[in-house]
Amino acid sequence: MNKLSIALLTTLCLGLTACSKMPKECEESWEKLESLSKQMGLSEDQIKEQKKQFEEEISKKPKDEAIQICKTQTSFLGLVGK
Repeated sequence: MNKLSIALLTTLCLGLTACSKMPKECEESWEKLESLSKQMGLSEDQIKEQKKQFEEEISKKPKDEAIQICKTQTSFLGLVGK
């Protein structure tokens, strides 16, 4: 039973990840933004709200445009983080 539960949870997690509307580049961008937000002392609630807004804005864009925006943002955040 335990192995079956683990297999089902793993399948569910992989399925949800594969269905994510967030391009890989945007996930990387969010990770950098989240790290910077924590360094700035934002609360977990503020970070959650920020992530929600980020995901909403990305989902409104065509995939190619979203990827380009996220690549640019990742580059900028890389410079800010140094």
